[in-house]
Amino acid sequence: MSVNVFKVGVEETPVVVIDNFVQEPERIIELAVDMAPFPNQSGHYYPGRRRRITPQDGESFDYVSSVCQSLAPVMASVYGITKYDILDAGYSLVTTKPEDLQPLQTVPHFDHHDSNGFAILHYLSRRPGGGTAFYRHLGSGFETLSDERKDAYSAARMKDAELYGVTQAYHKGDRDGFVELASVEARFNRAVIYPGKLLHSAVLPDDFNFSPDPRTGRLTGNVFVRATAWR
Repeated sequence: MSVNVFKVGVEETPVVVIDNFVQEPERIIELAVDMAPFPNQSGHYYPGRRRRITPQDGESFDYVSSVCQSLAPVMASVYGITKYDILDAGYSLVTTKPEDLQPLQTVPHFDHHDSNGFAILHYLSRRPGGGTAFYRHLGSGFETLSDERKDAYSAARMKDAELYGVTQAYHKGDRDGFVELASVEARFNRAVIYPGKLLHSAVLPDDFNFSPDPRTGRLTGNVFVRATAWR
C-alpha cells in the first residue's frame, strides 16, 4: 500500500489516499459479480444500485473486515482513532442518468454530520476518469457539517434554490453555490478515506456509461465506520 494524506480547505480536513489498496482486487470484483444484480435504492440518495454487505455474506464480509483491520494504523496516525465500529458496508454502482436525478443528487452532499463518522471508498473500476471532489458551500462558508451548523446550512441552501435553481446534472467544479477545494482521481484499487461530515460529490467523466454490471460500471466498495475510542 502507498499512503498519502492531504488537507482540504481552510478547515484543513485530512483526506487519505491509498494506492494498491488490496492484494487481489480482481477477486473483490468477482465477489461483487456473484451478488449482482444490485437492487435499486429507495428512500436513499445514492444515485444508483447498491448491495449491502452483512456478516451473512461470507467472503464479501471478510473483505470489509480485513479493510477495517488493515486501516487501523492509518486511522490512528491521521485521525487519532484507536477503535471504530462498522456502521454500513456495500458494493455500489452509479446508474442514475442525469435527467433522472433528484435535486439533492445534483449538488455536493455529506454522509452525516456526526464528527465521529468516516467513509472508506474503494475504487474497483478499471475505466479511467472521474473520482471524488470536495467542496465549500459559499452561502454558509461551511466545508464540513455538524449538529451546530445544520440549521444554518439548511437556511443557506434554501437561498441557493432561489439564486441558482436546479442544474439537472451531476455536480462538477464551481457551480450552484459550491466551490471545489480538491479532488481525488478514481484509479483502480485506490481507496479514499474522509470524514463523513465533509461536503463531497462523485465526479463522472463525460463518457460515463451508467452500467449496472460490476465488471463494466463504476463499481466501488463502500464502508462507513464510527469512531468509538481515541488515543
